[in-house]
Amino acid sequence: MKSAYEKAMERADEVYGANDSNVNSLEIREKLKKIMAPFFKEEMDAEALWHELEGKEEAYLKEAQLMLIESIGLRNSSEQIKRRKEAVVAVESLKESGNSTFFEKQFTQAQSLQQQYQTQKKQLDEQVQQHLEQAQSQGQNPLAAAQNRNDEGQSGMNSQMRQQLAQKVSEFQESYNKRFNKLIEKMKSEIE
Repeated sequence: MKSAYEKAMERADEVYGANDSNVNSLEIREKLKKIMAPFFKEEMDAEALWHELEGKEEAYLKEAQLMLIESIGLRNSSEQIKRRKEAVVAVESLKESGNSTFFEKQFTQAQSLQQQYQTQKKQLDEQVQQHLEQAQSQGQNPLAAAQNRNDEGQSGMNSQMRQQLAQKVSEFQESYNKRFNKLIEKMKSEIE
């Protein structure tokens, strides 16, 4: 009869894979958190991170890169994405099969996409603001009008406009998130 611990460990092997690299992945990430925390807090640059990871096994380098890549998103500033790019490229230079050019290109695309997102988000925010100002200039409280659906005419139009604007914002977010996530997955697949 197996103990509860043995059963749990077997289940963990099934979930995370029985090979050593997958089982150790979580342990490696825990160790890397301590090494990489100063980088994420902007207390360390890419070169200092390179020195911290120098001499580490390939599995550590891959996990470090995955952590860096997974930490970027559309809401990061261009400077934050640039820092991650420098760090990923620095770590890539420690690997035997370094492909720094690939990551430089992908991160440049990520920065470009992030800048497009910010520009278009600003334009969309301005459109929403114009709609609200227009509704207020017509003597309506757009939020109250949308809530009070018993009113006829203009109030119904405000509600409809709000729904259209909300859908437009949602589609905008979804479109950029898909494009950005595709870029992230492409970089992650290059590491694995």
